This record gives sequence, structure tokens and C-alpha cells, in this order.
Amino acid sequence: MGELNIYRQLGIKPNFSEIARRYGFDRHTIASYWEEGGDIDDGRCRRTSGFDRHRAVIEEKAALPGVTKKAVHEFLLHRSGDAGLPGYNAFTHYCRTRGIAFSDPGGPEPHPRFETPPGRQLQFDWKESLSMRSRRGELFEFNVFTATLGCSRLHRFVYSRTRTTDDLLACFTAVIRSLGGVPEEWLTDNMSSVVTFSGGRRARSERVLRFAREAGFDLQLCRPGMPETKGKDESANRFLSRLAAYDGDFEDEAELIAVIAHIEARSNAEPNDSTGVPPAALFMREKESLRPVGNMRLLEDMVGDVREQTVPATMLVRAAGREWSVPRKCIGRRVRVIAMPGGQIRITMAGELVAVHDSSQGTRKVNYTEEHYADAISGKARFADADIRAAARENLELLDRMGGAADE
Repeated sequence: MGELNIYRQLGIKPNFSEIARRYGFDRHTIASYWEEGGDIDDGRCRRTSGFDRHRAVIEEKAALPGVTKKAVHEFLLHRSGDAGLPGYNAFTHYCRTRGIAFSDPGGPEPHPRFETPPGRQLQFDWKESLSMRSRRGELFEFNVFTATLGCSRLHRFVYSRTRTTDDLLACFTAVIRSLGGVPEEWLTDNMSSVVTFSGGRRARSERVLRFAREAGFDLQLCRPGMPETKGKDESANRFLSRLAAYDGDFEDEAELIAVIAHIEARSNAEPNDSTGVPPAALFMREKESLRPVGNMRLLEDMVGDVREQTVPATMLVRAAGREWSVPRKCIGRRVRVIAMPGGQIRITMAGELVAVHDSSQGTRKVNYTEEHYADAISGKARFADADIRAAARENLELLDRMGGAADE
């Protein structure tokens, strides 16, 4: 059709036989289209799409504020288990032809690209004040610490309830542990956990500077009014925007953290727009240029009181003179428990954050979250036909009335 339209514009009569041979049509069909201006029906418009069975979900997700087509396509790949689902280009065509509208955000302001050699720079920031609801309607308000290596563009995303200096240093240690090395220069903007202002001058947190010196990196701040100097980490927002598609579609905090980990893995597996190579592949080369990690235990001690424990069948670990719950999957495994000066209790297993508690809230000796307790009793025969959540709440209330004494 495009070729025939060009012939029309040039005032040239085409060779119908030659066009029919190249495109696989009868020459009379080509001639009829030329003479009558009719469309050529090759049957493709009547084919069903692999997205048709997911159309209700696509329209539901498209109506969510801030969600993008890429986010919904990634959500379908993650959740549907449909191995034959077409690619992203086919998805955009499907949405366009079916009239499914999205409110894709506009692109960023243009600025020149700035490259750094391997191991030189890591850019970091907060994706802050996020809020999402679980399937049960429970509201989760949280932040995500984002870090991006300047050369390979490898992303690291760390879930955090708050954005204190405690949280920042905990995220630093998580990133160093996952990278297995330390970039020379860490670049950020004027985040409050790093910078204070006095008399119109910026001052970097002494506690953060001490950590940087011990870890062996230089802490640098963007020049005022030029946040684009850390534009590689700003691209993390493009990947984290995919979280919007999961609003109302996760069970609890543990699954929310798992979704963020899934988005991180996908961001590192997709070819980068600038390099044309997946960040995870380039990182294998950049890792060789990172500075070696010194005393990791000392770095963790600068964040808070660190203890390694084996999780018992009670699913409770000890910190700050009290006991705190962890997910059922941790039973019998070694975990690291960090009690921070601000009162937060962070528990990791194999480098993965599995539980967060706040010791400043209440004085109970034994502290189970409802999710962990419900997970624990779900396998008990006497709760098989009960509302697990209701049973968990009832037992936790009884535990509170008993003064927090655990029934071993």
C-alpha cells in the first residue's frame, strides 16, 4: 500500500505483475486496489493476539496513575506465566490499535552524556515517598535506595521504610556487599541524610564521611542546579516506575521487597540504551576495576550493632535485648541482625533484606509481625480451615496480654 501511494504521488502507473510477485498477491487484487483505492485484506486484521486473554488486566493497569506501557508489559511477563506472550513492540501496537491509552511521562530534559572509566564512579539517590496498597488494601509507605555504576550502568535497588542516616549507611553496606568491591567516587545530590545547610553553605555529614573514609571512597556532591550530572542513576526511576503496575497486586512487605528485586534483575538483564549491552554483562568486566573491600565487619559496626544468628523454629532472633520475628524460610539459616542507633532492626539473609523492625515502637519482649506469624501457623492442622490472618491477630493479641512471654 505504501509503495502504491508513492506511485500515486509521482503520477506513475506501477507494474501490477511485478508488485504482485514481490508481495505474494494476485495482480488483479493489486490492480483493483490501484483503480478503486480499496484496502488489501491479507487476513492479518482478523487474527487474535496473544494479549487478548490479558486485555482486562491491561486496561486495569493502564488506568493506574503514572503506569507506563513498559511497566505493564513487564508485569504481564512476570505474573502471567504465559511463555508465548509477544514482545514489547507487539504490545505497543496492540494497545494502539485497541485504543488502550496510557499516561506515559514525558522524556527528561536533554543533556550531554558523560562517560566514566570502569570502577571510577557510583551514583546514588533515593526514590522517595512511595505508597502502594496490598491485595488486602493495606497501605505501604516506603523508599527505594538506588545506586548505579557509571561504566556498566549496573543498578542496585534497596527497600527502606525511612531515609535516615542509619538507613543510608545500611544501604551503603548492602551495595558494597553485593558489588564485592568499592567504586572510587560516590556521587549524589543534596539529600538530607548526607548534607546540612548552614548560612547558605553545604556541609556533609561527618558520620557519612567517616564511613566513606573507612570504606575507601570519595563522597562527591552534584553542583547546585545541575542534578543531571548523576543522570545515569536518574535512569533508575524509569525502571522503578514499573512498580506502579503492582499496586494492589502483592501480598505483604516481603513480596513487595521481592518485586523490587525482580525489577532490579530485569533492569540489569536488558540491553542498556547507551551501551547496547546488558549491565550485568558489562559489570563482569567493571568488577575487576573496583577497589577491594577492606574490613566489612568494621563497616557494618559503623552502621550499628551487628550479630550473626541461626534462626530457631520460633522464627525469632535477638537484638537490643528483645526478640524479633523473621520469615519462615529463615528457619535453620544464618542471618545478620543489625540494631541501628535510631532504633531500627534490619535482618538480612545471604545479602537479602528479609525483615525490618522498629525497636522505638513499644516495649514488648517478643515481637512478631502479623505476616510472619500468619506464615508460621499456616501449616498447622488446627488452622487449616480458619482465616489465617484472623487467627494470627487473635494469637498476637493474646501474646500481648500475657506480657510478651513466648509459648515455647
